[in-house]
Amino acid sequence: MKKILHLFLVIASFGFYSGLKAQCDLALSNVSVELVGTPVVIGPNKCQITVNVQFDLDYNGGSKYVYFHSYLAADYPSPSVFNCGSSASQDPPTHNQLGTAVDDIGKSMLDVGLDNSSGHGTLNVPVSVPILTSYLPDPTVVLTQPSNSLGMTVTKTFKGGMTDHFVISNLKVTFNQSCAAVLIVKTDVWASNSNAASAKAQCYICGSTQIFNDPTITGFKRCNRPRTLSIGIQTVSTTPITVSYSLYKSDGDASFEPGTDDILVGGPSGPFTISAGSPYFNDNVSYTGNNAPGEKSDIWVAVTASSNTGMTTLSLFENGACFPLPVKLTYFNARRNNASNVGLTWQTAQELNASGFEIQRQVGSGGWQVVGFVATQALNGNSSSLLNYSFNDVNGAKGISQYRLRAIDIDANSKFSEIRAVRGDGQAGKIIVYPNPSFDGKVRVIFEDVNGTRDVSLTDMSGRLVKQWAGVTNNNLQIDNVPAGYYGLRVVVRETGEQSIEKIVVNKR
Repeated sequence: MKKILHLFLVIASFGFYSGLKAQCDLALSNVSVELVGTPVVIGPNKCQITVNVQFDLDYNGGSKYVYFHSYLAADYPSPSVFNCGSSASQDPPTHNQLGTAVDDIGKSMLDVGLDNSSGHGTLNVPVSVPILTSYLPDPTVVLTQPSNSLGMTVTKTFKGGMTDHFVISNLKVTFNQSCAAVLIVKTDVWASNSNAASAKAQCYICGSTQIFNDPTITGFKRCNRPRTLSIGIQTVSTTPITVSYSLYKSDGDASFEPGTDDILVGGPSGPFTISAGSPYFNDNVSYTGNNAPGEKSDIWVAVTASSNTGMTTLSLFENGACFPLPVKLTYFNARRNNASNVGLTWQTAQELNASGFEIQRQVGSGGWQVVGFVATQALNGNSSSLLNYSFNDVNGAKGISQYRLRAIDIDANSKFSEIRAVRGDGQAGKIIVYPNPSFDGKVRVIFEDVNGTRDVSLTDMSGRLVKQWAGVTNNNLQIDNVPAGYYGLRVVVRETGEQSIEKIVVNKR
């Protein structure tokens, strides 16, 4: 069970419009910032994060260039660069407010410029967006770009009407603050129909606030049926804040799109009051459709908080975390009992939504075949007690046979066990080596005694060690890429000290 898989901060919906509609008609919405990995300490009170950013942008032909300037809240210019009470075009910010280095103290911590002059493209077809490498209104300002943010890319996809969906990937942000502190950011956005030194901001937004790591969400999707969620919501605020959450079934594209592609399946739940010493926790959260057979959806947990007006913190609880091997095997053994029978035994310590076990057999170089099925002994498919199983396979094959279990749960999800091998009818010895001689440098070794830990070594005729394996617990071993020649295979059982030596011939054609 995985915990937090993705942590997003989403500005639920905001837009800005200029009074100069003929020149620039721009609206920005559904902005999300995904924290990739963990923050990196790069100096005293200096931290770097990598983020992926998504947003929807509505625009006409006048919005040819778009700029983003983000500041630590404490560094945000006072007064603001733009007079947001005006509808007139205005001068853009310069080095007086913006950083002339990626970590300029007291200035902006992130400056990004996008060349959006290509306009809308083909519906639902992603295209690359050029990233500006120079800020012509003031060339001393350093823009974030692939040269200082390795791997940075920008794409946009036309969604219809006037809307493109933008994705900025691998955006590195350096800020002058401890990585452990709550990151509060204010952002200005402006657009122009020119990238000249004399460019004016024809539309703009002032001081949009984002809080990047508070509150946080922990939890996971439970594997029982009906499915449930375990959800925890924490804050570093010593002052009580009010939170509530809603649940959305994801369409699988890892982008939060409520009301369009992602379907509301629970909530809103709350409001709840939390503080640093009093988090919220619910270990058994249900949602619509959680009892459907084969329910395999990813679930967004969307938290709104009174401390983050207009923002939502998200965590994606992925379905992939909900399907480990349906059972926990303590052992699986295969042993030839007589000329025509192979006995299989296995034991489980835990079973979760189990249906049963399909037994599969492979003889020689043939394909895998289903030879039987054993239903689970667990009541309603769930057990935390030791359960013992057995199956007898009528098998008179003269060559090596291999067996595996396919554990299946009630939703038809499955996973294979390790492979066990047995000697053929009439083959003697506790160790079987085949093929011997080998004509392609590949040899498989079968240990008849399933239990035990072995140290195995392969030496050539001069006694030189060629390969070795320590602590082998499986009952078969595959050896590859052995040059032509004569070899000795030495096997030592750790528990008893018993030693065996087999001769191997490799004669490549």
